[in-house]
Amino acid sequence: MAGYEHFRKKNLDDNRRILAELGLSNICPKASKVTFKKYKQPTPATTPKPPINCQKRKLEIEEEELGSIRKRRRRSARIQGTKAEAAVLVDEDSGEEDEEAKPNKTVFRPKTYGAIEGVDVGTTWMMRLDCSRDGIHRPTVAGIHGGPEGAYSIALSGGYDDNIDLGEGFTYTGEGGRDLKGTKANPKNLRTAPQSKDQTLTRGNLALSMSVESKQPVRVIRGYKLDSPFAPEEGYRYDGLYSVEKCWFTTGLSGFGVWKFALKRCPNQAPPPWTLNESCSGDESTDNETSEQKVNTNTVEDKENMESNKMKSTQDEQ
Repeated sequence: MAGYEHFRKKNLDDNRRILAELGLSNICPKASKVTFKKYKQPTPATTPKPPINCQKRKLEIEEEELGSIRKRRRRSARIQGTKAEAAVLVDEDSGEEDEEAKPNKTVFRPKTYGAIEGVDVGTTWMMRLDCSRDGIHRPTVAGIHGGPEGAYSIALSGGYDDNIDLGEGFTYTGEGGRDLKGTKANPKNLRTAPQSKDQTLTRGNLALSMSVESKQPVRVIRGYKLDSPFAPEEGYRYDGLYSVEKCWFTTGLSGFGVWKFALKRCPNQAPPPWTLNESCSGDESTDNETSEQKVNTNTVEDKENMESNKMKSTQDEQ
């Protein structure tokens, strides 16, 4: 067996065992079919669409808040010549606002654990930037948003194929171990570079490990790139609060060390935006009932035939 397949099988077995220890082994039978609840409409983009010939101003975004993206373009309402109607997200510790855009209404989104007021479970966004502005998951690239008492939120999008997603619980691979500087041939590989060293218990990984002890809930979004039956068909969806139950260090698919985490959906919140239909088990019970009915029907027919035969024989004797 090749090294990749060996580590993948081992990690999958470990993940299943750990999820079973958390009581999550039977919440999503293989026979289940996942169906998603219908919502009226996704959350609209918080940024108005500019005219085609509109000029754009470059705005440098802090890596701590919005991942590793630098010099992303941001639309300015003043340059467009229109009055800004969209709300602007203000960090509690930044104290800075965009001088170019002066909206009528400013939404204060402090860094906080738990649910965000006004954002329901099942809310969707077409872009992670809009998800960031609504305060659910601030980084637009990074998968983990860390805080002083644990992680505020994580994003499930793409990732490693040795993770297991059962909806109500899942395993998650930490960040790091990649050379983000790139190479001469591919200087801007961001987080798509192959892992070239062990992950360390720092930054987002450290925050998720702290969540195990602090018990602070973690907001979870799933993206369309996630290879899971629970992933949305498009965009990004808020799936509620989860608790980090366990973390451990193991060998990843690349042969280097990775940090793994097991998360479980918190109780006493809005239900998830999906339902499980055990179609196969239902079919089996239906088949069983059908077979029993067939047996009963055949028995009745046999009795009727026997009685008719007796009557015929009696008539013949007479």
